[in-house]
Amino acid sequence: MYTDSSFAPAVSGSNEEQELKRVMDRYKKAKSRWMSWSDLWEEIYDYVLPHRESFYQESQASRRTENIYDETAVVGLPKFASRLQLGFFPPNGRAFRLQPGPEFPKEMMGSGLQEELDNITDLLHEGLRNSNFNAEMHEGLQDLGIGTMNLLCEEGRFQGDLHFSSVPPTNLALLPGRMDGVSDWFRWNDYMDITEVKHRYPKAKYTEKMSSEQKRNPKRKTKIVEATVYDEQDRFKDEYTYYLISETDNCILIKEKLKGRGSQPWITTRWSKSGFEVWGRGPVLQAMPAIKTLNLTVQLILENAEMAIAGSYVYDDDGVFNPDNITIQPGTFIPRSPGSSIESLQSAGRFDVAQLVIDDMRRNVRKALFIDELDTRPNARTPLSATEVSERLADVARDMGAVAGRMQKEFLQPLVERLIYIYTKQGLLDIPKVDGRELRIVPVSPLLRAQDQQDVSDFVRFQQTVASTFGPEITPVLYNQEMVIRFLAQKFGIKEELLAEQSQVKDNVQMLQQLMQQGQMPQ
Repeated sequence: MYTDSSFAPAVSGSNEEQELKRVMDRYKKAKSRWMSWSDLWEEIYDYVLPHRESFYQESQASRRTENIYDETAVVGLPKFASRLQLGFFPPNGRAFRLQPGPEFPKEMMGSGLQEELDNITDLLHEGLRNSNFNAEMHEGLQDLGIGTMNLLCEEGRFQGDLHFSSVPPTNLALLPGRMDGVSDWFRWNDYMDITEVKHRYPKAKYTEKMSSEQKRNPKRKTKIVEATVYDEQDRFKDEYTYYLISETDNCILIKEKLKGRGSQPWITTRWSKSGFEVWGRGPVLQAMPAIKTLNLTVQLILENAEMAIAGSYVYDDDGVFNPDNITIQPGTFIPRSPGSSIESLQSAGRFDVAQLVIDDMRRNVRKALFIDELDTRPNARTPLSATEVSERLADVARDMGAVAGRMQKEFLQPLVERLIYIYTKQGLLDIPKVDGRELRIVPVSPLLRAQDQQDVSDFVRFQQTVASTFGPEITPVLYNQEMVIRFLAQKFGIKEELLAEQSQVKDNVQMLQQLMQQGQMPQ
């Protein structure tokens, strides 16, 4: 997983054994938490994401959709992820902006500071666009709809390259950390042979036992565990240790220290949490009763439709008429003896009642997945205006207020920190800390900026109320025009350097006033 040449093999002797035992104990603890969720996840993924990996066997092509009779949730979850991605992280737009914080180094302050930070922001967005970020994030957001998104951000093969992997909870265990976060990540693979391990992790240090085993049986399966463990010795430092462990051979193959903000590659985001749980609960989990009811109802309708199409029949058992020798199909003439009879049975099913249940359950599923709310094009013939789109996003943002805050804390902040760490390590950047004090991350995506749009709407309504109450001529004297302009520019995400300086604004206002007094207006 890691290609940093600074890795160090674990020390030999009892220290290594104690360290290995400590890590494996934490792994077993995390695996125990994972086991309490796995059966529930398996059921959910069978109904909603059948293409994802199985929890109990190696991922392979299988027909896991045979028992799905209604595709509302199966089709709705990718749509939910796409709409959410457009709202939080638009592929062709900006999702965040770097701005100096209150403790920004004074020696670095200058007139072109914000322009330089915008250039850095453009560099980070360009790195995301040139990577597989959008594709993997879409997969991750589908997992987030179930409860938890785990995104792995690693360095690519070349300088400036980024590589992302969306990891489902099929083979990933977590441990809770400080500040309601995640401290440890454990990823395992039960189906790797020694030759594949050596190919995937070329810098791993193998024991004599593993080397001899490889010579005797290169196809021997081994269980590999990748652990990213938080250093608990100093809780105020961002320090982790990465381990590559062969559980089969009970040894550490790689040990690497990860130091600094953004050094560890995992980005874990929860939709919502309950109590002290480390795994999240998503809208799909809440909608599972409706999804299962909908699936069962459609199954019953199809079974009744088969009965209605093929039919069921009763006949007089007179010893002459034999239904085994009769094929019932259109245009068939069936002979019978005098007195014998054959009649069709009417289906007892109520298709009208079933359809009411289906419509109700489908509405519940769509509502749970915010499909109608997030859809900014409900009717192609009548596209929404920019104001309507903004208002719709504002409504969704209010419904997803807690989720938006968690996305900013658990996804956006760690992502930017990880990008800056990689680019700084590669010598592409040299900037202060992105800790909110020296540099802060300002979200500019549509959903995260919905509150800004609400602030603008409140200001406009206030202005209209004042004008209607006291007359429109009083409104110009109530405001600091320059502050209003900069307030609106900030809320709409307009670069501050595009605005004129205060002295220039005053000169332009005076000139405009003079022209108005003279009855002249510039064209």
